[in-house]
Amino acid sequence: MKKLFLLLIAVVLASSSALAVDNSVVKETKGQGASRDEAIKNALYQAVAQARGVKVGTGEYSFGFDSASAGIDRQGTKRQVDFDSVSVQTGGTLTTTQAEGLVKTYEVLDEKQTDDGKYEVRLKVWVYDYQPLDKTNRPKLAVMPIKAESPAFTFGPLETSAAELSQQLSHKLSVGLTETNKFAVLDREYVLDFAHERNILLSDDTSLDEKAKLGEVLGADYMLVGTISDARLEIKSRESASQAIGHKSDEYKAYFVFNYRVLGGPTRQVKLADIVNISLETEEVMKLVKRWEPKNLEYRELRDNLVSKVANQAVETITDRLYPIRIATIGPDGKVVINQGGRRLLEGSLLDVFVEGKDIIDSDTKESLGKTETLVATLKIEKVAPIISYTAVAAGDSSKLSEGMVCRPKKLQQIAQPGSKSQIERTPQGGVKLPFEK
Repeated sequence: MKKLFLLLIAVVLASSSALAVDNSVVKETKGQGASRDEAIKNALYQAVAQARGVKVGTGEYSFGFDSASAGIDRQGTKRQVDFDSVSVQTGGTLTTTQAEGLVKTYEVLDEKQTDDGKYEVRLKVWVYDYQPLDKTNRPKLAVMPIKAESPAFTFGPLETSAAELSQQLSHKLSVGLTETNKFAVLDREYVLDFAHERNILLSDDTSLDEKAKLGEVLGADYMLVGTISDARLEIKSRESASQAIGHKSDEYKAYFVFNYRVLGGPTRQVKLADIVNISLETEEVMKLVKRWEPKNLEYRELRDNLVSKVANQAVETITDRLYPIRIATIGPDGKVVINQGGRRLLEGSLLDVFVEGKDIIDSDTKESLGKTETLVATLKIEKVAPIISYTAVAAGDSSKLSEGMVCRPKKLQQIAQPGSKSQIERTPQGGVKLPFEK
């Protein structure tokens, strides 16, 4: 069996700029070669291989070649080579080994020339055994550039280009996913810079298959791709509740439709497909700004908060599907710590806690559809930290709680209470003032 050694070593002399962190290991190795330089290279190869490991591959790479006769035909500046017959055969399995790393410096401890004319050296080698500063066990998720079905979107009098809205949504998705502490997020700007550096085409017209290939080059475990189908704020004039006074007011409606998918990087399998479909009436639109002043409405603030609402909903769905909230630990005082925090969780909100049962298997694909879940308790969030939150048991049996249990945001039903106070106020002049006119 033949062997081919591919030596990929960068020899770096001692300097403060070689690496930000000097974390080297010392190896003592021997090397042989037809010349002194070749012997040193082989010794360096052995040092790097010992410190950083060796990549091994095999394949049918060696070929034999036979020709009965050959002729050269000269035509001006061109030459044409003709063969009567050519026979090509594989020459056996070729094993390749590859070592890659950085050598800070080395010292020749001993060298000699053997009887057969070859050189042999013994080196003391300092090899950088560094670890990436961003090394993490979290899966990498690449937030790909978001596509849009329209060149621009209007929010009242404010017009926003598709590029600006897509960039804003991508950024908020990246921030939200990062705050879950479940993913190493590669955001839109990083992906674009990487694609530009590698001369990879990446535009709205780029096929999903090509984007998946980019995801593989990036080393992403997951890719988030999506399209903005609709985004707008409509303002319509309407008659007030009291038509007798002939008063007119404006009605506000906000819409946002975002279709997205989470793909497995290596397999391109769709892990999750969902739609964020938001439709807000006037009273809900009012909550998108700090101060409701129809005559001086902050449309940018309204748009930005609408985009945040869309991103938060997508992040919550993605996280709950791939990495649901779980109990991290239970303190002796009964306080329950959950493994997520950040802006997606709010103090005072409730979480239902479930104990998981057996797997539910799809009869067609034979794949797991999830596990059965039984509600055991409800938690109330008391304090939110960047990556964890502190809760207390609000209802249920606390003795049944244990680490690793799944927690899901409690869906509260809005029930109108009988006899509740009207939101319409009467003015001293005998007219009325509606909520959105405040």
